[in-house]
Amino acid sequence: MTAGHAVVLTFPKGAAPAQGLPAQLVTYNNRFYRANNLQVQPVLLGDNMDLVVVQSLPGAKVAQNYALKLRGPQSPLSKLRGAGYQTLIIGIDNLPLLLQSKDVEEYLRFYEKTYK
Repeated sequence: MTAGHAVVLTFPKGAAPAQGLPAQLVTYNNRFYRANNLQVQPVLLGDNMDLVVVQSLPGAKVAQNYALKLRGPQSPLSKLRGAGYQTLIIGIDNLPLLLQSKDVEEYLRFYEKTYK
């Protein structure tokens, strides 16, 4: 069995779109991904970044598909064009490492090589 994955949305600290997003994603997930029983969790990452973590998706391909669908018209993210967010896919095992290191830039370099 493949390890679970999470989709992480990064926002500049205090970005208005990040405020109501967790609740909107819970509604979205209940409508389109009820069987996955996804958890949505806002996380403060250091002084300049907020995260919204959606977990646990059963594998990288499912997580990539979910992230792609977040760009679709039914997604709460569709209203956030140009809001300065990024979407990352991360293995559940690596999520604590990202949260501990708080180095999204380093993870982005890894992410570009691994998932793109």
